[in-house]
Amino acid sequence: MKLVADKNGRICSAELFPPRTAFDASRQPDGSVRVVELVEKEVPLVKPIRTREGFLMLPGKISRESIRAAIRADRDAR
Repeated sequence: MKLVADKNGRICSAELFPPRTAFDASRQPDGSVRVVELVEKEVPLVKPIRTREGFLMLPGKISRESIRAAIRADRDAR
């Protein structure tokens, strides 16, 4: 498939690019252009709990292993 950009540098293809979708485009060392769809992730929210003294705290303890696993999963997804 051949795509041609208009005078404003826009490329349009209904087959490849769904409307209103964000992409990241970067030029590669070999001269090609890499286009990657930016996918929004659902971020889990943790509501803090207010203690009797008025401090805000997390409802549970987060282990280092769960933090490492989340970071590795995020790195591997890229």
